Amino acid sequence: MKRNTVRTIAIASMLTASAYASERDHTISVSGKAEETAKPDVAYVTVYAQADGVLMVDAIKNEGKLVDEITSAVKAESNTVKRIKVIDVSLGEKKTEYWRSDQKQESPRPQVVRRILITCKPTPAGIYEVIDKAIRAGALMQIPSTTSYSDDIRSVVVYGLEQSTEVVERVRKLAMDDAKTEARKLAQLTGKSVGNVVTIGCLGNSSFNFPMRVMGRLAQYPAEHIGTNPEEITISHTVSVTFELKD
Repeated sequence: MKRNTVRTIAIASMLTASAYASERDHTISVSGKAEETAKPDVAYVTVYAQADGVLMVDAIKNEGKLVDEITSAVKAESNTVKRIKVIDVSLGEKKTEYWRSDQKQESPRPQVVRRILITCKPTPAGIYEVIDKAIRAGALMQIPSTTSYSDDIRSVVVYGLEQSTEVVERVRKLAMDDAKTEARKLAQLTGKSVGNVVTIGCLGNSSFNFPMRVMGRLAQYPAEHIGTNPEEITISHTVSVTFELKD
């Protein structure tokens, strides 16, 4: 009885596979692409606060004071700064270059590093003032990283598009229209026409590959679509579609 059941299942699977193959013989698969540029509606400035101390509590206290000084300084640019977010980066031992062997016996100094993400209006002149005020208050524009990535964002400023819903929907529609056009062209070569959609899949629509990194560390930008050009952000979309082929 079990042998007959197995044989029945095997035959059913073969028939299903055959039917699927037959269906695939009457379909056409294409990719549709589209992109559009838009003016950035936001900018993100990334600076760092780094402090150390004899003990960890000292490092934390010094770091907190430094962060307060930096954030107070940049808040003065109220016409440019929209919001500020402080993110922990590292808590550990300060890296020190030793010049003599006897110095290696010194006690380690704790160090704290925080990333300050300043969301601004996308006006370069105002942004430069924000950066200058942060630097004068003790901020760093970069910190050493033991890791690097090919798509690492090295810029202190990136521009983004937070209000992107309408643009994304428009680009998606254009990508779908492109897929239909391409399918019709190929179908005409075989003397057939395009029918209903069988399958559809999105191949991506973000400006950067995720996860994004800044100075070797994971970035946390509110906007999905970002770039370093203050004049435009490119939003692209690619869709994979399979259509029926009709005689």
